[in-house]
Amino acid sequence: MRKCRTAQDVVDALGGLQAVCELTGANIKQAWNWTGRADSFPASTYVVMTRALRRHKCTAPPCLWNQRGVKRAA
Repeated sequence: MRKCRTAQDVVDALGGLQAVCELTGANIKQAWNWTGRADSFPASTYVVMTRALRRHKCTAPPCLWNQRGVKRAA
């Protein structure tokens, strides 16, 4: 199973920005910001994106979705 460590890794694993936009209902500017300055996704996209990652045989840490109580590794 491939481990995604950054927001860009997740987007690449899911097929690019356009695929992520279709999956999450976001527009391209929002999705670009997730991989750019923010390097994280909105918490509301956690379930849909982690399920899609599993279908692609990938995982990613919950901290990429700004989950409360989850800290980024140092």
